[in-house]
Amino acid sequence: MTAYGTDSQRRIAQVLRELTDEAGYPPSIREIAEAVALSASTVAYHLQALERRGLVTHAPNRSRSYQVRW
Repeated sequence: MTAYGTDSQRRIAQVLRELTDEAGYPPSIREIAEAVALSASTVAYHLQALERRGLVTHAPNRSRSYQVRW
């Protein structure tokens, strides 16, 4: 386990940052899932865990609102 949690959580945070930098706006959960080869529900679970730990932020009821806080 790293500072960002599990290896999957680290990969998700990294991809979230990279896709946001490339597009200029946060990716959808499905786009993240495709990039890390996990299901959308698994990615959503890990994003919630990262949010609880304060490593990502998310605006409720808004799509594409997850952002890494690093």
